[in-house]
Amino acid sequence: MLRAAIRGAGYTQGKVVLRNVEVSVEKGEVIMIAGPSGSGKTTFFLASTGVLTNLLQGWVEGSVSLGGVNPLSPSGFNEVPRLVGVVLQDPEKQVAMPTPYDEVAFTLENLGFGDIEERTMKMLREVGLSGKEFHSIEDLSGGEKRRVTIAAAIAHDPDYLLLDEPTASLDPWAIASVRGFVAEMKNRGKHVVVIEHKARYFLDLVDRVIVIRDGSMAYESPGTGADVKLLEKLGVDAGEPSVAEGRSVCEEPIASARRLVAGYRGGYTVEVPEFEACRGEVVAIVGPNGSGKTTLLKTLAGLLKPIEGRVSVKGRSFYVPQVPDYVFVAPTLEREVAEARVRGGGDPERLLSRFSWYRALKNSSPYSLSHGQRRIVGLAVALAYRPKLALLDEPTTGLDKSAYESVRSAMLELSTDSAVVVATHDVRLVADTADRVYMVREGIVSEVDKRRAVEAMEEAWRHWG
Repeated sequence: MLRAAIRGAGYTQGKVVLRNVEVSVEKGEVIMIAGPSGSGKTTFFLASTGVLTNLLQGWVEGSVSLGGVNPLSPSGFNEVPRLVGVVLQDPEKQVAMPTPYDEVAFTLENLGFGDIEERTMKMLREVGLSGKEFHSIEDLSGGEKRRVTIAAAIAHDPDYLLLDEPTASLDPWAIASVRGFVAEMKNRGKHVVVIEHKARYFLDLVDRVIVIRDGSMAYESPGTGADVKLLEKLGVDAGEPSVAEGRSVCEEPIASARRLVAGYRGGYTVEVPEFEACRGEVVAIVGPNGSGKTTLLKTLAGLLKPIEGRVSVKGRSFYVPQVPDYVFVAPTLEREVAEARVRGGGDPERLLSRFSWYRALKNSSPYSLSHGQRRIVGLAVALAYRPKLALLDEPTTGLDKSAYESVRSAMLELSTDSAVVVATHDVRLVADTADRVYMVREGIVSEVDKRRAVEAMEEAWRHWG
């Protein structure tokens, strides 16, 4: 059993981040910890694995037991890698080896396993990475990197699994695979803890849902009996997406493509018979991980030359990649904002001032910010440049309900005088923000009815086998 009875926990002595949180997970149980950003979910994660006390010099008052092992103590912490499989929110910060094979094999080697080659290949097959075992990690999509981290987490068959935002960066089709994985781990008798913003993906699978808000437990319920309206009020994404009508009546095309073939010669390509994005609209590009959405964005941005066809863009474009770190040019957040203001002419603080963390972190490196915070800064920089064409790659990944609403509002504001093109897996964004939708299927990009796109995405994640 996993049992945590935490009276208090924090990163510096005297500053309490988590208080009076009690969680127990029996063999074959799945528990979901939900709550808005900054609520204490990650602190619980770090405390229950012993990372907070043993690596981060933090403190915990109370007790944690992993089948009788105390991870808060140095000796117990040494047992954690054997007992626990961990999937972090950001695969970029977890994957350390050059290929999927090396990443999984590294885990097994460290724990003294035999039959490493056979076991590694088996795990990669199970997560759908057959044929990509020896590809460079850098060439994988965000969702494929997520699959690598899952394979590495379960390769040694641990009794306990802690999954931090496991659906971040995943398309609905891949979310179905994660749901199937969680169900399988439950059937195998594992102790599973899922930490999620998007509770609705797991409510039908978990035994209990616990909401942490402002560092304390605010709600606990069986997953299938959870009060969805109350979860939404507590800042948890639990409800069904509501489809809004698109605004589009194209008066001024900003970006267009005809008979386009985009990609890399001798490698993967996507065909785009016709594409258009107009001033005053948000255009979504959807499709499975690795289908070519980012390739199309880079081609529209002029970062990739078309293999065939042509792209036409009126005015300045600005591309914010899936890893927004590539946009940053300054050593501190304050300097980053100043640079964007000078170079772009707009004010990034119009968006950043909506977030309480902004002023507290002004002197921090933008690279040290959380996954979601870095995405928000990347979008704020784009706003400052006031481009005629804004190209945003997965701008809402890792954002809780409140942050999502702020980013959505900023995107709509940007679209009043620009065309905004978004590559996204986020069905919320497609449903309530996109005016038109293009879908990538089997290497071909075509416009689809928005409502049908939402229905297809919703249907996809529900079917895991």
